[in-house]
Amino acid sequence: MGQALEKNGLPCVAELCVGDGIAELSKIQWTPAQGSYKVNNKVQLTSDKKLTEDDLRVLSMTYPAAGDAAPFLHDRIFDASALPALGRVTAACQTNELTGFYNANGDTPTRVGISLTPNLTDPTRQAWTVTTITREFPSAVSNDERAAVTKLLTRRYGKFGAGSRTVPDRPGEGRFFPSGMTKFGFGLSLFRGNDEAARLMMHSACADKAKSS
Repeated sequence: MGQALEKNGLPCVAELCVGDGIAELSKIQWTPAQGSYKVNNKVQLTSDKKLTEDDLRVLSMTYPAAGDAAPFLHDRIFDASALPALGRVTAACQTNELTGFYNANGDTPTRVGISLTPNLTDPTRQAWTVTTITREFPSAVSNDERAAVTKLLTRRYGKFGAGSRTVPDRPGEGRFFPSGMTKFGFGLSLFRGNDEAARLMMHSACADKAKSS
């Protein structure tokens, strides 16, 4: 917990920051992505999933060119094997997010959301960006342990809203949010702006799709 937990004005955990891209994601040991349903009583890896023509048609409404990343985009999940294919997907016409998982230090389950988002200064360009990081502390069981972690989080992420109700309202800024009711932890997120849907449509692939529909 000693390293600076901020980069380019955005909050981080030790391994990853909000705002990071494919290069930083590639350094993480991700849990293999798998479907929520079993096939022949076996878990199916998302990388092995075959999509139907209907699946691909629905997917194209969001991603005009899904390519080899289609199974991951369809299941809204990613892992290390997905990243090269995702790097070749450069346009999304609707708000989107894929989720990946890793276990930092063996005892802090971490969920990461990445989204193909428009550049703030040039919305005709989009890039895969870490938009949410959620971390759990299952070893913090007692009230005293949780209070100690909460105190540390408030100190580390105070400028992003930890310990207060202050929330940034400008696109591109980072937010802290406390854990939900079921599991003790915290989250970090990128405020993407209320007009993101309109800015996504400024990509040429989306504009051309709108004209032809």
